[in-house]
Amino acid sequence: MKNNYIKEINIIGAKVDQITDFIKYEREAAIHDLIAENSFRIKKDNFVGPFTMNLSLNSGQLVIDIRENKNKKEYNITKSISGLKKIIKSYHLACSNYYEQIKSGSTDKLEEIENNRRKIHNEGAKNLDFILSNDFEIDLNTSRRLFTLLYSLFI
Repeated sequence: MKNNYIKEINIIGAKVDQITDFIKYEREAAIHDLIAENSFRIKKDNFVGPFTMNLSLNSGQLVIDIRENKNKKEYNITKSISGLKKIIKSYHLACSNYYEQIKSGSTDKLEEIENNRRKIHNEGAKNLDFILSNDFEIDLNTSRRLFTLLYSLFI
């Protein structure tokens, strides 16, 4: 259905002044790209978008609060991300390597580092999609952007 999309996303409890410029950029780009294009459907209770989503972490758990804009219905879930921690840390290392290569002006291994970063990013997105699959139907690009936002909260 054409109304099943996220029209607004808020990162709750994020300490923007405590993250690097690179992670701030990644977060802002993910939010922009997610709002511009996403596919998101709640599988339960006949929810119809567009939706407002609030993302946060609480005691190592991903908390997603969604409000249906038309009827003001709310849907809230809390999911363990323990299975994603290793991927998030690997992704952080890959992003750090990528960022350092760019800062240093070295392009020798940039393509290899970027390919590795994308591979880890896709793996994280697919695992996040699996974790959320009982509650939501989302496409790969939406999952990738949500993984980036989760990463920006976790690091």
